Amino acid sequence: MYFPPKKDLWLGIVIWGLALFSIWGVIQERATWTAIVVVILEVAFIGSLWFGTGYTITDKSLEIRYGPFHEKIPFREIRRVKRTRAPWSSAALSLDRLEIKYSSSITLISPLNSLLFINKLKQRCPEAEFPGL
Repeated sequence: MYFPPKKDLWLGIVIWGLALFSIWGVIQERATWTAIVVVILEVAFIGSLWFGTGYTITDKSLEIRYGPFHEKIPFREIRRVKRTRAPWSSAALSLDRLEIKYSSSITLISPLNSLLFINKLKQRCPEAEFPGL
């Protein structure tokens, strides 16, 4: 089952504002082809993060796609899922996040329908802790 990400408006303004600022700078400076290519790649990367982020619960794992990055977490490795507002970088486009601790790592995600996501994950990860959820 696929879960689209929750996206904070302010984060979209910051991300796309930086992209537009880069484009504006290239136009204003009549930049070289190298600078134009760099800005095009930057905007493509930002677009892939903004439009290519999502979370899929399959039969055996949680799959996280964040633009060109992909992570596959087997359910048997998930130890704990809890809410957090941790600001560090992650596959989340909102500060309303879920922290997933697995094996020896942690990832942060922000599914739009977090209640349904948590319920589906609880069904597949009966050994995991879900404090406060």
